[in-house]
Amino acid sequence: MADFKGIMLILLNLSNLVVQLATLSVNLIVLSTRKTKVYAIQALNASRKRLKKHLKRLNKRRTRKKRIWCRPGRTNIWWENILANRTCAEEWKENFRMSRQHFFELCERLRPRLAGQNTNMRDALPVETKVAASLYYLADESKYRKVANAFGIGKTTLSKILRSVCLAIVELLGKEFIKIPTDENDITSLASQFYTQHGFPQCIGAIDGTHIRIKQPKGKSSEYINRKGCYSLNVQGTCDHKYCFIDVVIKWPGSVHDATMFVNSPICKMLKNGTIPPCPKVIIEGEPSVPICLLGDPAYPLNTFLMKEYELGGTTEAEQFFGFRLSSARMVIECAFGRLKARWGCLKGVLDVDLEFVPTLIYACFILHNYCELKHQNLDNSTVEAVLRYDKEFTQPGVESIDEFNSQPANRLQQVEPCPKEAKVIRDIFKMFFE
Repeated sequence: MADFKGIMLILLNLSNLVVQLATLSVNLIVLSTRKTKVYAIQALNASRKRLKKHLKRLNKRRTRKKRIWCRPGRTNIWWENILANRTCAEEWKENFRMSRQHFFELCERLRPRLAGQNTNMRDALPVETKVAASLYYLADESKYRKVANAFGIGKTTLSKILRSVCLAIVELLGKEFIKIPTDENDITSLASQFYTQHGFPQCIGAIDGTHIRIKQPKGKSSEYINRKGCYSLNVQGTCDHKYCFIDVVIKWPGSVHDATMFVNSPICKMLKNGTIPPCPKVIIEGEPSVPICLLGDPAYPLNTFLMKEYELGGTTEAEQFFGFRLSSARMVIECAFGRLKARWGCLKGVLDVDLEFVPTLIYACFILHNYCELKHQNLDNSTVEAVLRYDKEFTQPGVESIDEFNSQPANRLQQVEPCPKEAKVIRDIFKMFFE
């Protein structure tokens, strides 16, 4: 009897347990159903929000103005007439600073970098149009709107074209048209031709700086203010007897002195370490030989490879006559800068481009200048003289001698070391040569 009661008690407990499990399962089913409903409601609300956003975007697209490749009324008839040779031949030189023949020769040399690819949307701009638009910009007042309207393109397109063309000129033609001679035969030939043209022996060229105005840079803009109060880059150029530049340095702010630029330039280091061979030559019997040299103004430090006038123009008649002959020969660099800016008028005004692009644009102008000079693309002398007068009056600060510069305490960090004694001996030999 006791065993039966025990078994019944166990069965009763098991039945209670089954009931509890059933109740729990029912509760779980109800709870999961409620969560599913909540999740379903949340998903429905989210889809409604997405649908509303999508409808808003569709409405905006319907009201947005249709974008066009080219504005209505914009045309390039002027350029098409020139390209088709319907205008007089002089227009090529007036607008692009070179003849039709040499323009197309330049285009062929730049074609590997500038040729675009046609697409289903539109054809790529021809290389000739890109080069012509860039030359027109560089030759004139550097106004984006004026050039863009002349070629029937947008200002943004012109900006991209100008950058690509200038970069192509620098990369494809730079090393060919601007190079420092390092071969003894080339040095000797260059010195001989300079003497024939300008009457100064053992000289391969003249050196000077020119200020090119820029818009106010961001950051430390005070470094770019020159002694005339303008924002500028001080560009150092070295040219040979035929107004072609053999070296150009474009990186110094307008406040930097010419002497500082020179002593830190590649051509100075090459002259100093012998990379440019000195090619010494006796010019007066019984006197030591003199090496080749450059000619500079009083702003430059006297050295064995750089000649300048005596202090204060000289105290004796022989020293003054030497200064006259040196200044006359050194005018070749002044004329070279004048011819450069007469061709590429953008360098006369304020360059309206970003500072990071300025050196590339300026260097491209120097390369194109040499290209035109070597192709004998002549300039009117009256135009060059007008550019020189304007440049001297409105752009270029006056010459500050190296002694005046070194005497100012504010310029201690830029001070240049005194000239070696041999430099004065060599200058005296040149003075005797002209007596």
